[in-house]
Amino acid sequence: MKVGDISDHEMRHLLEFADKDERFGVAFRGALSQIRHRIYLESLGLRVSELPSDNFGAPDFIIEGKYTLEHKRSRSDTYSDGSLRAEFQKSRGKIPSRLYDSSFSDIVSADVSEHTGVKNDYRYTTTENLRKHHIYTDKIASIQKIDESWTNDLKSLLGFINESR
Repeated sequence: MKVGDISDHEMRHLLEFADKDERFGVAFRGALSQIRHRIYLESLGLRVSELPSDNFGAPDFIIEGKYTLEHKRSRSDTYSDGSLRAEFQKSRGKIPSRLYDSSFSDIVSADVSEHTGVKNDYRYTTTENLRKHHIYTDKIASIQKIDESWTNDLKSLLGFINESR
C-alpha cells in the first residue's frame, strides 16, 4: 500500500478509530507526528536518515550523519500549572528495561502543535538535560516536563552540541 492509496474517507475512519481506541490512537498519532517532523527537518535543509522502529531504544533519526534524535508527541494531559509533558519510555517490557539509558540519544524533540495550534511546533533539548529516574540513575525518567530550557531552534542546539564536543 502506498500513501496515495489512502483516501480522505479512509483517513477519516482511521482518525475516528484512533479516537475510540487509545492504544491505537497513541501509536497512529505518534507515527504521523514523526513523519511530519522528518518533513519539517528536511525543510530546514537538514540531512535526515530514519532508523528502523524497534523496542531496543534506538533513536528515531540521525541528523547530518552524526546527531541522534528521538521524537515524541507531547502528552494531551498537562501538569497542574499548565506545563506540557512528554513521555520517553519504550512501549514494551517492565521497569527498568522500558526506560531509556541516559545516553540513548543526543537530542530529544517533542511535538507541541496540538497544544499551541501552530503547525510544526517542536521543542528540543539535549538528552543530558533530561531528568534522571529517581531509582535507576543511569536511566532517564519516563515523564519529562517541557519547560523554558527546551528550545524551538534546533539549528542553534546542534551548533551548541557541536561546540561542546
